[in-house]
Formats: sequence, C-alpha cells, structure tokens
Amino acid sequence: MANEAAEITVLIPVRNGARFVADAVRSALEQDVERLQVLVSDNQSSDDTPRILERLAADPRVTVVRQPAALSMAQHFNHCLGRVATKYYMLLCHDDYLASEDGLRIARDVLVSQPDVNAVYCDMLFVDARGKPIMTRRFGRSGRFDAVATARASVLAARNLFGIPLLVRAQAVRGLAYEETLPYAADVDMSIAGAAGAALFHLPRPLIANRYHPQNATWGAVAGVSGQMQRIAAKHGISMSAFDRFRLKLNASRMAAMKLLLRAYLVLRR
Repeated sequence: MANEAAEITVLIPVRNGARFVADAVRSALEQDVERLQVLVSDNQSSDDTPRILERLAADPRVTVVRQPAALSMAQHFNHCLGRVATKYYMLLCHDDYLASEDGLRIARDVLVSQPDVNAVYCDMLFVDARGKPIMTRRFGRSGRFDAVATARASVLAARNLFGIPLLVRAQAVRGLAYEETLPYAADVDMSIAGAAGAALFHLPRPLIANRYHPQNATWGAVAGVSGQMQRIAAKHGISMSAFDRFRLKLNASRMAAMKLLLRAYLVLRR
C-alpha cells in the first residue's frame, strides 16, 4: 500500500463507474483525517474509468489496482477486503460518496474511545444520479445499539436495518467474506458476523450519500431476498416461526414492489 503510516483505508471497488467514481474518491480525500489511504480496485472496466483513475492516482494517498480478470461482485469485494492493512476501513461503493468531511474522523474517535465497538453506522442521504437529494433515511437511534435485535429485525423486514458501515475495526472482519449466494443481503450477513458479540454504534447524521439511479446493481439483486434472509437466519441462529417466515415473505414482496416504484420514479425524474 502507498501509505504505510495510514490508519484508515477507504476501499472503492468499481466497474464501469466513469460517471461517479471521481466523486467517491474525492469525498474520501476531503475527509479531515490525516492518516488515510484510498484503494480503488478496477474490475475490468471498459469505459473511461481507467483514465479517470490514472488522473486520481496523482494524489499519493490513492492506490489503483486493476483486476487481471473480471470478478463477481462478491469476489471483488473480498479481494478489496483482503488488502486492508490498516486498523480501520470503510468500503464505499463507486456510485456513493461521503456526505460530510468530518464523517470518518467522528467514527474513528468512537472506535478509539470505545474499544468494544466493532463498527460505526450512520443515517444516510439518498440522492439521484445528479447528486440531488431524494430523501434522508433515519434509523431512529443514537449511540450504541443491539446487533442481535437488529439482525432479527432485518431478517423479518427483508431489509438492511444496520445501514452502511461508516467505519469498521479491521480485526473484527478477519477471515470473513461476502457470500456469492447473498447478492442482496450480503451486507446484513457481514454486519451480523462482524459484530461478533461486540457493540455497534450509530451516528444520527446522514454522513453517507447512497446514490440511486436506473443502473444500480441493487435492482436485479432484490430477487430472492426472502430465501437469502432465511439463509442468514439459519447461519446466525436466528429462530423463525411459521408466522415469522410468512411475515418475511410478505415484507420481501413489499420491498421488491417499493424498489420497482423507486426505479420508475428515478426514470421519470431523469
């Protein structure tokens, strides 16, 4: 890695992200922390992504890796995860960005002051392809929260109720991996596994901008979410009654319908 003294690594996996990846990288470089490095992994992009990354790599804090062969999303995320050599890290999708310059500093301060906290989460700002706000997703919590209860609630709701990790203690995910069989719910699985009986912490501010646009990978991944959540429940010992499974299937159908409506709205908004 370019900066051996770094404390935080921001991982940015990208494939054909020429439209958005510069925003993601810049949002990381603008964070008010000093010991930071950005690792961008290009998964065989065929658009202008390599040219954009070459320009961004002029900053000594940025390291660009180009995959020699195309990887699946899970393989790509795992490759990035395997390159973390710092104490803390964040995985930032190439079409998202950090919405406030103090986000990583505040999250790091939590992890430093509370060594039993494995990850810091936050509220999220949903934006469209142009970065225009759609809505703010507020989780209605502040400070330490219960990972076990959130895991069960996420499974039953067929929705990620943890959110996107703003900063993770790297040692908490050593040996963990994103699963190919969970294209929609892998984040939930990783949040549960990474908590590992420790505490999690929530900052009630929208510090991550989650970009929704018609080309999002999430649209296709939503299919089969009910089965994915049931696999997560079995993996992590979350008991489910027949009524729980009925609720899950009902919520999964509702979530898929909401995604379709949101995508239609974004097309019309564009």
